[in-house]
Amino acid sequence: MPGARHVTRRLFLGGGLKATLVAGLGARLSLGDLLAGGRARAGTSGGPAAARRRQQSTRGYDGELIEESYSVAHRLRDGTLEIPASLPPEGPLHDAIVIGGGVSGLMAAWELARGGLSDVVLYEKEGYIGGNARKEHANGTDYTCATWSVVRPKDRFLVRLFQDLGVVQGLGADGTPRIDPALVGPGPDSNTLIDGTWYEDALFGGDPTQAVSRLPLSPKDKKDEIDFYTELNVWAAKRGRDGKPAFAMPVEEGSRDPDILALDRITMLEYAQRKGWGPRALANVEDWSTSDIGGTSSEVSAYAFLAFNSLGQGGEDITLPGGNAWLAERLTEKVGRDRIRTNVMAVRVENGKNEVRIVLIDPRTERFSARRARCAVIACPKHITGRMVPELLAAGRDMYLQYRYGALLMGAASVARTPKLKGAPLAWFNAAGGRLSQGFLVADYNSDRWRKGDPRRPNVLCLWAPLGGKATRADLLAEPWSHWADLLADDLESMVPGIHSDLTRLDIYAWGHHMIIPAPGFLTGEARLSLTRPLGRITFAHSDRNGMPSFELATRAGFDAAREAIALVRRVAEPPGADS
Repeated sequence: MPGARHVTRRLFLGGGLKATLVAGLGARLSLGDLLAGGRARAGTSGGPAAARRRQQSTRGYDGELIEESYSVAHRLRDGTLEIPASLPPEGPLHDAIVIGGGVSGLMAAWELARGGLSDVVLYEKEGYIGGNARKEHANGTDYTCATWSVVRPKDRFLVRLFQDLGVVQGLGADGTPRIDPALVGPGPDSNTLIDGTWYEDALFGGDPTQAVSRLPLSPKDKKDEIDFYTELNVWAAKRGRDGKPAFAMPVEEGSRDPDILALDRITMLEYAQRKGWGPRALANVEDWSTSDIGGTSSEVSAYAFLAFNSLGQGGEDITLPGGNAWLAERLTEKVGRDRIRTNVMAVRVENGKNEVRIVLIDPRTERFSARRARCAVIACPKHITGRMVPELLAAGRDMYLQYRYGALLMGAASVARTPKLKGAPLAWFNAAGGRLSQGFLVADYNSDRWRKGDPRRPNVLCLWAPLGGKATRADLLAEPWSHWADLLADDLESMVPGIHSDLTRLDIYAWGHHMIIPAPGFLTGEARLSLTRPLGRITFAHSDRNGMPSFELATRAGFDAAREAIALVRRVAEPPGADS
């Protein structure tokens, strides 16, 4: 998930994928359809997970397929996990337990502690904290495993949060947040590849005419591109008849104008077609849709697309090497590492008398244990939350069965030398649609290494490959590392000819449920809202609470769920008639 962005990234899809996408925008393509006519698929012999991750000696590079721990979650989903019926609770009655150590869970744990609940414990099923705000290190630089950046905060919650995290250093005379200069990317921000030549993008949420006019496009394509970016600018400034901004995060704080809400009844593809945009602009819409919101333009609502992308326009890119992991680290410091337990997954959460009872499992040993707390915040995707909390189904709140998520691959390509591009200087993100990926990030962007610009320095190129319309989650689980490595390495070679000889390693990070897909009716309908309301002493966080994938929405979800949990505890603790 790149995070909210201004309108400078991924202008165009290039090469063969563009034509494939344009021809099939209305239907999901199979992996076999996508690769038909191309090179033969890598062999899949060798069976289970270890073989799928096996390195291939015939290549000049090695690597690994790195996945989340799916096994227990899939057994919980399928009803094959045998959970003990009765377990004596271990440890004390905690004030609060948070389930899920992504940025939403971290935000919830921090806010619970700030709200006066001193005994707060957070459980995370993986061996690391931060969820998809994860980083690793290679070739002398941190690199992101999934997320990129945030932009200048525009609402009071985010301004306060970024002040607390040291991102905002004060406010200007007009109230504009002043961002720590060390966190602002120096540029160039992004490039796009057209017919083998790279071109700089420099729109920054303003008038797109000049930037688009210098690209080698037909008059129709130029007009469509300008219309597309102008449309986002218009929606970013638009207000409804009730005086509220057209869109806000969360969406409940935006306009309730019926004409604006009607956008949630059509797909973004329908919206674009009504505008009369041609194939290149439609491919652009498809790119943004799968990249930022997880689904194809025939899946996501026009409301979701326009809200997410118009709200992301303008302001600086706030980033460091490693993507948003540095923000997760700052949240972790606020929570306190002594409150965090990793490699522990919750599999059952139930309300008891004046407490919540939680059954946990260590996925490595499959040892079960039980804990108690005065309240619990679940910061996990709803499709798993629904299986953890049987009371949701019993209460008729089974809408989690309708939730759909987009999958993502991020390929970390270690290269012996930082590449030079034909036509434009290397940028932070370099957009060029391949058979699988949409382009690559340069890992050491916004570092001293980047500013010095030594072309001989080793680096990591992060290949961004959302799978919407290109492969299924079943493919992700079944195919070995070699299969994905071949596709991504070929994509990279098509973007930077000759780079294959500099490729030393290609690790691939697989995110099976990376982004909630906001289909028509999802954001403004009852199904999502019903799963945000507390259930007894259990409250619900995670970015899918707010219906779209971003750091901003994930932290807001954690904050709101924590405030609800604090109110529940206080209401029960105080005698009748007390002022709460």
